[in-house]
Amino acid sequence: MSVPLVCLVTCGESLSELIALEALKELGDSVGLCPLTAITRGVPEVIGRIKNAKHIILLDSCSLRCAKKTADELGICYDEYINLEEELNIRTPCYENPSVEVVDDIGLAAAHLIERIGEVLKEP
Repeated sequence: MSVPLVCLVTCGESLSELIALEALKELGDSVGLCPLTAITRGVPEVIGRIKNAKHIILLDSCSLRCAKKTADELGICYDEYINLEEELNIRTPCYENPSVEVVDDIGLAAAHLIERIGEVLKEP
């Protein structure tokens, strides 16, 4: 597997990871998923991706900012931080029972992420 140009760092097993996985369906091999749980456990493939990526995007789905807090505590460097709740005014709580609105918001958030990564991939 080639090294992705963009790594999406997400909270593991969270809505941000689900949103990233939805976006990856359209983005292909130029983008890789790097869950924080895999980084903290030292998974070599994920560590390699994050070390060699040209652009790292840290993704949170809600105002709890778990990914940002964890990445900052671990000293993980990232080029861009996206908080989907704050940017899109959507409510995607990580640890509450999702509603139908949350399912719709996942699609909206994935589309936003695809658009932003498309811009990053066009940068020189």
